[in-house]
Amino acid sequence: MCGIYPAPARGVKRLVASRVGIVQFLQWLTMSDLSCQLNALYAQVPATRCAGSGDCCVLTDEEFDNYYATMFPLYRAEYANIAAYVEAEFSSERSGELLAITEERPRRCPFLGPDHGCTIYPVRPMICRTYGAMNPVSLAREALRNEGQRPAVQIREFVRREGGMACPRVAVTEPQKVAAHARMLIDGGYDRELERLSEGVELAAGERQKLYRKLTGKKRWPLRWSWGGFNAVRSAPLDWLREHLASYWKKSELADAS
Repeated sequence: MCGIYPAPARGVKRLVASRVGIVQFLQWLTMSDLSCQLNALYAQVPATRCAGSGDCCVLTDEEFDNYYATMFPLYRAEYANIAAYVEAEFSSERSGELLAITEERPRRCPFLGPDHGCTIYPVRPMICRTYGAMNPVSLAREALRNEGQRPAVQIREFVRREGGMACPRVAVTEPQKVAAHARMLIDGGYDRELERLSEGVELAAGERQKLYRKLTGKKRWPLRWSWGGFNAVRSAPLDWLREHLASYWKKSELADAS
């Protein structure tokens, strides 16, 4: 099992002896499998070494005013993976605090630690892993390498998007992966796989799901959102959903749902 999650505390044999235990065991298997698939996808991104300033995890006034967001886009599968990690690895008090965050676009990433390190580094999402993985030199080289092989509009978008995430404080430590990584970015390969994995993730069921559909008019959970946005529909008390979700959804700037 390649997932990051420890076996349930009650033990596998004891769990499968009861109906509730079987449900918990299946949930554990599902999350472990999801973690495996995400890790396989993440492994294609060149590893980097960051100076650890934390600047990329805090929005400037200009970025905030221009609708930038920290840790966005966050795919549904990635949210589920991070939420499971938080529940398993953090204290109940701290995990409760993190899962209670409903601010959709905070100025500071909630996982930025006091030492400017990432407190969920093993399960950080794709957007954080790709930050700084391309620099002006590698962007120009890979754009030229793919010229004539891929549509020009895709290459221009690749240069524009990744150029905005180039960071002089980040060093690539796996340069042998850069060419394949660039092709995945140009072709949208990462996004397609994250979408596929996310389609199989249900955030909740029962009354919570009914309230979500009724108050938002959407049949499906958002494919991409933010940590606070996903928390609002997955973890907020039902009374909060009944009273606030409709207005929260109308004000949402980042939710991607159909």
